[in-house]
Amino acid sequence: MTEGIEQIPTVRAVPGWGASIFAGAGAGVVAALASVGAEIVMHAQAPPRVATLWSAFVAGILGGILYEWLGRVVRRPAAALWVITLVVATIDSLLIATLPGASGPNPLRGIPIVGLLTPLRQLLALAGIGHLGTQHFPASSLLAATTTHYVTAVAVSLLVPWWAKPRSQ
Repeated sequence: MTEGIEQIPTVRAVPGWGASIFAGAGAGVVAALASVGAEIVMHAQAPPRVATLWSAFVAGILGGILYEWLGRVVRRPAAALWVITLVVATIDSLLIATLPGASGPNPLRGIPIVGLLTPLRQLLALAGIGHLGTQHFPASSLLAATTTHYVTAVAVSLLVPWWAKPRSQ
């Protein structure tokens, strides 16, 4: 019965770059405030509040960029974003809990995103680029650091797809 009827390709709606980045920035603000709130409630001495604020905010923007890209390459970008952010939060938490920090100066002095850079520098040291130091993250603050990772992952995964409205291609 469908002979002679041409199949019309389905057009998938993807978010725009601007909408995704703005959604990521908004999610980053929410994640930053929620993460610092969790640190205050836990009476955590580390990570530093300013570093938490900026790291969560930048992570939100990166999540928005990732969501836009995922919207172009996978069928279910929101689900993929959930998986990726939770895997990254888990890896970050495990690295900080088990390995000493990377040695040497922070390559981005003055930019308070140590929460994003610390696990990355640890991974690079494991790969032979840089070195691990001797100091571990304070054990008394590990729960707060882990909480900030997951609060950021959940905020980005929930809010970016909700706020980044898709547009037609």
